[in-house]
Amino acid sequence: MKHRACLGEKATAYTLGKIVIHEGATVGQEAYLCTGTHDFNSSTMQLITQIITINAHAFVGARAMIMPGVKVGKNAVVGAMSVVTRDVPTNQIVAGNPARQIGLRSLT
Repeated sequence: MKHRACLGEKATAYTLGKIVIHEGATVGQEAYLCTGTHDFNSSTMQLITQIITINAHAFVGARAMIMPGVKVGKNAVVGAMSVVTRDVPTNQIVAGNPARQIGLRSLT
């Protein structure tokens, strides 16, 4: 966690791999950041870990789930209870399951 980053009450950072939360970013209450999954095409279901990056001044809403390997861009917003399986570009607002773009954040 970088300067002024925030991990909300009861948020889970399931760190099988690395999680980076950059300056001024907020991860809301009960959000779940999961860096691990499995190779479901393998009979051994080998563990796979991938870094999660929450970039500067991004906001992850309450109870959102961020999956392995996802990068949430600078100033991006993830709506409450969203399931994020792909990168969220800078200034994009996403929501839903699976998360989809619903707007752009315009900072003035």
